[in-house]
Amino acid sequence: MTRTAIITGASGGIGQGLAKRLAKDGFAVVAHYAGKPAKAEATVKRIEAAGGKAIAVRADISKAAEVAQLFDKAKAAFGKITVVVNGAGIMLLAPIQKGDIDNFDKVIATKLRGSYLVMSEAANHVVDGGRIIVFSSSVLGKSFPS
Repeated sequence: MTRTAIITGASGGIGQGLAKRLAKDGFAVVAHYAGKPAKAEATVKRIEAAGGKAIAVRADISKAAEVAQLFDKAKAAFGKITVVVNGAGIMLLAPIQKGDIDNFDKVIATKLRGSYLVMSEAANHVVDGGRIIVFSSSVLGKSFPS
């Protein structure tokens, strides 16, 4: 049986590293991306060059229909889903004094709503004994007078 892993945010950073590692461990990888198709395809090519199986799938994880399509495409490509790793997120750096509520809403939609939607789909699709992993990382910018 092929073990399949969906990794959100696999076009860079920790997600990309996890995609390569799980492929090395024998998983077929679904490398999710939102806005960097070239980077996601580069991840897929690295995995395939090392003898692994992978596809890149675009989805805005803040949208339920797109998350459902992500899971449908994963199942169509590789069958059952064994592992879902959700680490996708955005951090729009801007001074808080500007009160840019649109940027704030984008971050919340991706990090909170997106995580909920991915976990919900994962709960419906991951095989018995599979794993659902959720993590978050970010960078904190500090610019205070000393």
